[in-house]
Parts: sequence; structure tokens; C-alpha cells
Amino acid sequence: MPEPAGPAPQLMKTFSQILQDLQKQQYAPVYLLDGEEPYYIDLLLHHFEEKILQPEERDFNLITLYGKESEWKDVVNAARRFPMFAERMVVILKEASQMKDLNELDGYIANPSPTTILVIEHRFKKLDGRGKLAKSVPKKGVYFTSEKLKDDEVPQWVSGFGQQKGLNIGGQEAEMLSVYLGNDLQKIANELEKICINEPELKQLSVEHIEKYIGVSREYNVFDLPDVIFRADHHKLARMISYFSANPKAAPMALVIGTFYGYLNKLFLCYFSKADFQADRKMGIWSHHRKAAQHFSLPHIHRSIALLEEFSHKMVGIGNVHNDSALLKEMTGKLNNILYGH
Repeated sequence: MPEPAGPAPQLMKTFSQILQDLQKQQYAPVYLLDGEEPYYIDLLLHHFEEKILQPEERDFNLITLYGKESEWKDVVNAARRFPMFAERMVVILKEASQMKDLNELDGYIANPSPTTILVIEHRFKKLDGRGKLAKSVPKKGVYFTSEKLKDDEVPQWVSGFGQQKGLNIGGQEAEMLSVYLGNDLQKIANELEKICINEPELKQLSVEHIEKYIGVSREYNVFDLPDVIFRADHHKLARMISYFSANPKAAPMALVIGTFYGYLNKLFLCYFSKADFQADRKMGIWSHHRKAAQHFSLPHIHRSIALLEEFSHKMVGIGNVHNDSALLKEMTGKLNNILYGH
């Protein structure tokens, strides 16, 4: 049986590096996958489960164990087996964080089987860096941590995902999706896949597509709410508040506050950076941000952020007995008073 041709051990590898090695059939004897973002972990697990062994080989050579139900000896016994009618075995330990004696696998990792690929999946949190595994895995195999993206990193990820699908997603549309869907990468990927399935020839994502397939209303869109207030369109604001009061699911306070935080952050960037088309696009700054920054001072912005802080506490029930609709009316009223003094 041939020995797996593993890539050179290193402390940490990126998702792309690992996937490229796997696609080249350059396998390490041990993989440790941890971190709070399950999206990339699931993509790698799919490859280990579906792409390494042929369908007819999996019955005898693909073993899946679960941390809550298994002991370290069960994992070692599975990994020490010889492949049957195949070049190698794949042993996957899922939910490894629930295995009490996980660090006892250190002995196996020091001398892994040359015909087994052991995958340790430790999702939703990082392995304790002081433990045996965190130190031993990089010496023999591959250690990958899947980090949660920060909110301001999501729009760029959305645009990059679109490029992989041959779909151009502009900055405004990427920001809209990131605010509406949050930093749940799997949810974003699923929604964009849905659009691609329904529009297989689509090359440019528009607000209309987002409205049609994801359900964000164009006329009464929570993402437009900050701009409506900052350009003093009081008539449209009244209609939007009325609509959101009748349809509270369209504007949950968490989403409203997050949207306003993002908008105010763009205004801050306008104050401290000169207008530059290319730089502005990278930061998600549009002409309406520049225009608003010219009409309102930094004290206006500071007071607005303090107001958001107040209502973020009220949103979770601190000093508040009102529902989201009442909070939205109260917050927009106070914000109007800050900006316009009435």
C-alpha cells in the first residue's frame, strides 16, 4: 500500500491551500479542523467524504465516529485498520469537542498510520492551544482554523463568492446582502445559489433580483432607512415606519440598528478620507454617504451612535417593555430630533 504523499507540515494552512492539496491527491495523515465558522469546515468534510474514495470503496474504508459516543481508543482502532480493496482509509471524528479524552489521540498522531487519513472536526470553537493536539497535529499533518468573518468583511466575501459563480455583485448589493443575512456564510451561499439556479444566465446581480428571490422589499427596504432620515425625506420616512409597524418581521430592531451602525461608520470614513472613486468603492462608500457627511457634523454622528447604543440595550429588554415597532418609532423620532432639532 502506498504512503500518502502529504504536504509539508506547517502551523496553519488556509482553506484554499488545503483544498488545492486535496485536489492534487496530496494527502496528510491527520487533519484538524476547528473554529467558529462551519462553512469552510463543511466544504472540507464534503471532500473527505465524497472525493477521496470511490463510491464502491466507501462501505469498508470510510468510517465516521462522533465525539459524544466514542472514546479515543475507538478512533485509534479505526485508524489502525488496513484498507480493504482500496489504497487508503478515511476516518472522520465529528463533534470532537464532545470527546472527553480527545487529547489522548496525541499518541496516535505522533505515529499515524501511513494508509489512513484521520480527520478531526472540532467546529464552533478553537482547540485549546495549550493542549497536546494543537501542538502535535502541525508536526504530522494539517491544522486549519475556520474563523468567523467580521461584519465589515462580509461584503467583500459576497463579491468574491459571486465571482466564483460568474456573477458580478456590486458593492451596494453586497452590502445589502451582508446586512440582511448577517455573517452566516452558509445562509448567504444558499441564497445566492438559489438566485443562480433561477437565473442561470445572470451575470450582474441587481436590487431587483435580491427583492425577487430573497424577499427584501425595494420600496420599503430597511437598508434605505438611514439614507431616508439623513436626506430629510420625512414623507417617505412616515410611510416606511407605518409599513414596518404593520410588518414587523421586515424590520427587526437588530437589523435596523446594525444597518444604522454601518451607515454611520461610512460617514465617519467620509470625514477622515478624501473622496476617491476606487478607494470609496473598496470601503463601500457611495455618493449619498459623501453628501450626508457634508450636511452633518461629527457631534451629530457621535450623538446618533450614542442613541443606537441606548436602543441596542432596550432591544434586549434592558429598561424597556416595548415591542420592536414601538422601539423603531421612538428611535427614529429621537434621531430626527438629534439631526434636525425638532
